[in-house]
Amino acid sequence: MSSNPFSFWPIKLGLALLFLALFLSIVGLHKVPVTYEQSGELGPGYHLLGNDSFENSYLYANRSLQLGSSNASLELYWGNQSYSLNLTTNVTLKPAGRPAVKVLSGNVSYRYEAESWRYPYAFLAVPALLSVMIGSVLVFVGYIRFKQGGV
Repeated sequence: MSSNPFSFWPIKLGLALLFLALFLSIVGLHKVPVTYEQSGELGPGYHLLGNDSFENSYLYANRSLQLGSSNASLELYWGNQSYSLNLTTNVTLKPAGRPAVKVLSGNVSYRYEAESWRYPYAFLAVPALLSVMIGSVLVFVGYIRFKQGGV
């Protein structure tokens, strides 16, 4: 019997699975930026800005709403907040949620941008979890068997 526990096959295999889990976890953290942009002119009425599939699919790192008009009256809504504005110039806002604009009078030009992150390799979390569980059991059982004299 060898006096080196790392030469015992269950321990070697368990450690290999633990390193595989670490590698899969690091790869799973890779993120890719995703952006959505919308612009145009809003007339009187209620307008919900953004895209349903984008707005419901991502957590946002940043949102920006630029509004401009020579003479417009409007109300802005996002989340549970609302704001009333009389717009005679350009203004840039950072909404905390998907913005809705109710134009009371005049026309408003707007540009809405939302940025988020997508994790394309997040599915690797499942094999990483299985690898950690199996690797931990192998290292633990291998170490116990090694201490008892090996097989």
